[in-house]
Amino acid sequence: MDMESSDPNFNRFLHQLQAETQRQRYSEQVRTLTNRCWDVCFGDSRPPGKLDSKTQTCLSNCVNRMIDSLNFIVENIQKMDKSKLA
Repeated sequence: MDMESSDPNFNRFLHQLQAETQRQRYSEQVRTLTNRCWDVCFGDSRPPGKLDSKTQTCLSNCVNRMIDSLNFIVENIQKMDKSKLA
């Protein structure tokens, strides 16, 4: 008999492990995209004392693209999960 289907504790552990892996992937993507926005909008590695409109627009656009990217990632992870269940 397959251990996965017979042991509810194992199934619960497996589900928690998969959820944690997804959280780690998501966190890594947030870190990567945040670093990119920082590098693009603050090329000298220091934010100025006051943000000018160009920098504000850069950050806003970058964050919006980051959100779009993260939504894309989440949707694809959910699709992968659904295809594994099918």
